[in-house]
Amino acid sequence: MKPSQRMHGLVQHINAVAQQLGLDMLTVKKEYIFRTWVTISAPLTYAVFGVYWGFLEARRHWLEGIKSSIMLGGLVSGSAKLLTILLRHTPIRDLLHFIIKICEDYEQRGVDFIHALNFGIDRVYKIQRIIFVGYSITFLIMLLMPLVLLFYKGIRITVMPYEIPGLSIDSNIGYGLTYLQHTIPEVVGGIGFYLGDMLVLLALNQIQTFADIFQLKATALNDALERKEHSRYVCNVGEYKDFNIQALLMDLINWHQLFVDYCELVEKIYDNLIAAQVFAASVSIVICLCVNLNEFDLISAIFFLVSAYSMSVYCIVGTQIEFAYDQVYQTVSCLSWHELSCEQRKLYMLMLQRAQNMKIIVLLGITPLSLGTALQASELDFCFGNLLAKNNI
Repeated sequence: MKPSQRMHGLVQHINAVAQQLGLDMLTVKKEYIFRTWVTISAPLTYAVFGVYWGFLEARRHWLEGIKSSIMLGGLVSGSAKLLTILLRHTPIRDLLHFIIKICEDYEQRGVDFIHALNFGIDRVYKIQRIIFVGYSITFLIMLLMPLVLLFYKGIRITVMPYEIPGLSIDSNIGYGLTYLQHTIPEVVGGIGFYLGDMLVLLALNQIQTFADIFQLKATALNDALERKEHSRYVCNVGEYKDFNIQALLMDLINWHQLFVDYCELVEKIYDNLIAAQVFAASVSIVICLCVNLNEFDLISAIFFLVSAYSMSVYCIVGTQIEFAYDQVYQTVSCLSWHELSCEQRKLYMLMLQRAQNMKIIVLLGITPLSLGTALQASELDFCFGNLLAKNNI
């Protein structure tokens, strides 16, 4: 199967998931249907009931108030994903079409480019499987565990960390209605988390693919420069051979410009979403640790895994993007620039300068999106949660 067909299938899969929430990513005109309003209502209902219940519980005991707040991080990240998709529908749609077009263009340029495109698509599919399995298992456990405890032990716990005012979970009708109401934001949230992550990680992973294509173009230019150098030893005096160096150099420079523009566009579209995802996951980890270090709580333990897993995926991809930036810079630095003409060297120096000053993805202008950030955040989360638990604040 051609890379463009595989990428088109992946984009169609993402769009099919979006359509389940009433969010068609490929339509020209954004439409609000019934499922769209259900999706919008999910974070709103959680915000109203969850915050209200959290205040009531906090008045009884501080730990109960924190227990009621364990999913506020999910509310923040989910709302950020929903707002990004709604408010930036057109640039996201154009970005998806652009990614497919790149695959269509470069699969015609030879086996090496096809291999690079397929390698990048395989990487996305691998991440897609990890995300799908992770979210499916954790959200199914959160939905089914209350039913298992109810039928086998008679214990009644809620899916979400709040109760609906006026409905007592001690009665069968009240518990049933509460469970049904909790199921809606839980299912919408699970699908929405998967959709948002796939949109972001698909866009971010193309940076690595574009870096691989840049490497292939640079190799072609370097080979031409080496042939030019070798020709001086075998050609007659005054003889000149054109190895298409100017065209190869301009092709490389144009691709580097596209690479830089693409990185800036992805950051512009998804900057707030990525920042909200990582920081909200970090806050959720603190809250869940604080709760479980005092006493074990099943829902917070499961959501701790969801938060840690989500933050780690984003930061690992961020680290891989930093490696892609380094790969591009090293590729530019290793070109046989001494074989270029004076005018060509000026163009080369401009490209080298851009490669030296690539903007990395920074969370709210504070810290880079990388595995180091995830480790620092995890260490800080554990220390802070342990401090709260020991001092019983």
